[in-house]
Amino acid sequence: MEIVKDYLLHFSFILFPIFLYQVFWLSKPDLLVPRANRLLVAVFAASSSLLCTAFPIQELHSVRYGLQLIPIIVCLLYSGTAAGLAAGAASVFFQLIWFEPSALFFLSLIPFLIIIPIQLQTKWPFFSKRKKLLFALLIGCTETALLTASVFIYSATNIFNFQNLPSVYYEAAVSVFFQVSALLLCIYLIEIIDENASMRARLIHSEKMAVVSELAASVAHEVRNPLTVVRGFVQLLFSGEQLQDKSHSGYQKLVLSELDRAQTIITNYLDMAKQDDYEKEKFDISLLVKETGSLMESYAHFKSVTVTVRSEPDLYVFGDVKKLKQAFINLIKNSIEAVPSENGRIEVSVQKQEEMILIQITDNGIGMSDEELQKLGKPYYTLKTNGTGLGLTVTFSIIQHHEGSVCFTSGEHSGTTASVRLPAAVH
Repeated sequence: MEIVKDYLLHFSFILFPIFLYQVFWLSKPDLLVPRANRLLVAVFAASSSLLCTAFPIQELHSVRYGLQLIPIIVCLLYSGTAAGLAAGAASVFFQLIWFEPSALFFLSLIPFLIIIPIQLQTKWPFFSKRKKLLFALLIGCTETALLTASVFIYSATNIFNFQNLPSVYYEAAVSVFFQVSALLLCIYLIEIIDENASMRARLIHSEKMAVVSELAASVAHEVRNPLTVVRGFVQLLFSGEQLQDKSHSGYQKLVLSELDRAQTIITNYLDMAKQDDYEKEKFDISLLVKETGSLMESYAHFKSVTVTVRSEPDLYVFGDVKKLKQAFINLIKNSIEAVPSENGRIEVSVQKQEEMILIQITDNGIGMSDEELQKLGKPYYTLKTNGTGLGLTVTFSIIQHHEGSVCFTSGEHSGTTASVRLPAAVH
């Protein structure tokens, strides 16, 4: 029973930082879009590994054995190679200072243990929870097998001269259960916490959108009719003979253009207020994206920008064709307006990933900072001089109504990629 107590202690070392991460990062009120804080994950992973090393489950000829590799594997899967290797390096460095034989033992194993997590990194965010747990089971079994095999090899070659090998075999069998259980529990808790954080963010956004939509519907209907009347009388007024000279033609264009801009703003408000009106059907999303790209070519040519669309054939989704077309027009239009007037390039790709359809719109524009990325989709937030910020708000709402997601990756002066994921329809 003593070894079970030691394993439970290691479980607490590993799981407690996960809950701390939720409290200190994912529960921040200003974090509207949950995203990984790689530095914080690396620090927590290194701390867990150090605690597992400092209070080992057992010590075999100065080799301190426990669950210290689990936090490093989790860090590799969720925060990338740099964060995972930094956590591993901190753990090994700590052992080199205080427990040198143990450090040499685990340093020889780490290159083999991180191969699978590194291979899975790029696809990991797109896996379902079930598939992640299956891969976690595979990784946990592989890790335990390598650790056990290493004990046998080091004992046979008398490198560490492990004593009482029969008890080591028994403890290795027990270790299989706890190593795999620890990794599975970590993955499951992280997924649950991430789902809760995403749900909370969507709930906050939905509440804000409900208020804005009600206001938009009430104000837009009241303002639209007077604007239509004003526009008609302005055209009638400037059609008089006394106002046909060149000195007044500029005024006419200015007034009408401003009235049209006001009309466009009101239309955006009405689009946002009518987001519950959907007519869904199964259709080929690749054809829709190609059609949208062709539609935007004239606008792109006006700004000397090239638009390239690449798509896999026969990719079906279940949704509202008009709404999704509006969303893609908004995204491509934003990309066209963000790229330089010369050598501007927009690349649109459509492909299937697992059970999702991925639509990516990439430009070589000015890019955005992390702070600007966090504010995208908020009502009234815009980076344009004459924009209202409602276009992306409507786009986010349309994608969410289709049970999809949209995210942006960018850097200052390095372009932007908008990634839209929609559930694939069953043929």
